[in-house]
Amino acid sequence: MQEKVRGRPKRSWVKMDCQGCLHGSINFQLTLEEQAVWFKLIMYSAVCGGNPGFICDNDNHPMPLEFIAQELHCSLELLESTLKKCTEEGRTNVNNAGIEIINFNAYQFTEYDRQRPYREAKKERDLNPDKYTQGKLGHMVTRTKEDAENRKQIKKERGY
Repeated sequence: MQEKVRGRPKRSWVKMDCQGCLHGSINFQLTLEEQAVWFKLIMYSAVCGGNPGFICDNDNHPMPLEFIAQELHCSLELLESTLKKCTEEGRTNVNNAGIEIINFNAYQFTEYDRQRPYREAKKERDLNPDKYTQGKLGHMVTRTKEDAENRKQIKKERGY
């Protein structure tokens, strides 16, 4: 059972884009030490605070940078230089609510999420089989009585 933080389960994992991590701009914009801090910031934002992607306390107040540096096992100077570069590049936003990882949810988009619209459409077709029929190429297409009547009228006019 996952531990909960004020109504939200703590994540025990985050998704990392292998191509982006290995070949992306992070490799020339951040030093190796700063890259490690960046990845730890992503992980830390998944387990602390009230919202995934934010580094703050449970009341959405910012945590002291000294505390965050201690949690990430890095120096305060390294954390500050990483945050400065990441903010300049649009990866983070540091404000009075804490540290926000910009596009955190986009980073966490999974294959399951990508397939969700197709699963929902299949559920819809299964629940309302009269509303759909198989098209010429095997795809399920929407058919209404009005569509069927219009097609019959067009066929009649064209002499089919």
